[in-house]
Amino acid sequence: MSQPFPADSSGKNLKWAVLLALLIDTPFLLTLLLSGGGLGQFSIPIMVLPLGISCLIIYASYASGKMEYILGEDDLIIRFPLSPLKINYAKITGAGKVDTSLRFRLFGGSLPGSHWGVFTTSSIGNAQVYSTRYKGEFILLEVRDGEKILISPREPDAFLEALKRKTEFAMPTLTAIVEPRLDRRLVYTQIAVVAVAWLVLVYYVASVYPGLPEVIPVHFGLDGVPNRYGSKVELIVLVAVSALFPSINTVFALKYGKYNRGLTLFLGVVFLLAVGLFALVVNQILQAI
Repeated sequence: MSQPFPADSSGKNLKWAVLLALLIDTPFLLTLLLSGGGLGQFSIPIMVLPLGISCLIIYASYASGKMEYILGEDDLIIRFPLSPLKINYAKITGAGKVDTSLRFRLFGGSLPGSHWGVFTTSSIGNAQVYSTRYKGEFILLEVRDGEKILISPREPDAFLEALKRKTEFAMPTLTAIVEPRLDRRLVYTQIAVVAVAWLVLVYYVASVYPGLPEVIPVHFGLDGVPNRYGSKVELIVLVAVSALFPSINTVFALKYGKYNRGLTLFLGVVFLLAVGLFALVVNQILQAI
């Protein structure tokens, strides 16, 4: 029988998330509307990224308010919709309270009352975090592959007692823990999709570049009207800079994707949007010539 333990949540996560989303979107929308061009063919796609980030912030805060640590028959399940985690009891080598604070986020996200991903800490080194607080008393789980996981159940003593009953009878794992096949497939597929999207962008630019004049529009206002011209070589620089997208995506997906399925999908969406925005800029340049 599964036994759920809710995370220690203040209940104000969603309100803070909506406020943060408004702070991100409002200045951009005002600038767009006051520019005189209104919402047009060029400006509407540009809004996709900030609006998408705002939606993710709101969803992540909502999800953190619903976060639970569930003691199942064979596994500890961290139910966090954006990045769920399942740990077999045989992997857990130690569990207890620890007083520490989160410092630098290596990968993941932070909102008021919501912290998830990989963080450096003040006293235990790097840890994977699924918590509603950034400092104070956590439950530290140590697993067999050397990972440290910090969680924040509302009733830490009851959680530890229930976990102890589950792990007392877990047989030691004598072989290496193998990550699920599905997780590796997802990581490799995501890397391939982002890389292919970038290669399509490179091919698109390479196919139109010889026919471009030496001087092209290289900067646009929010209304889509060119306001600066320069050498067409700047287009090559633009594509070279965009090579960071598949590169960074590959590094983070390979390093953390096997632990955070939701983060892997989020990375894919962000980098695909970024490549799409670059393609939109190139297309706008061609239309303005």
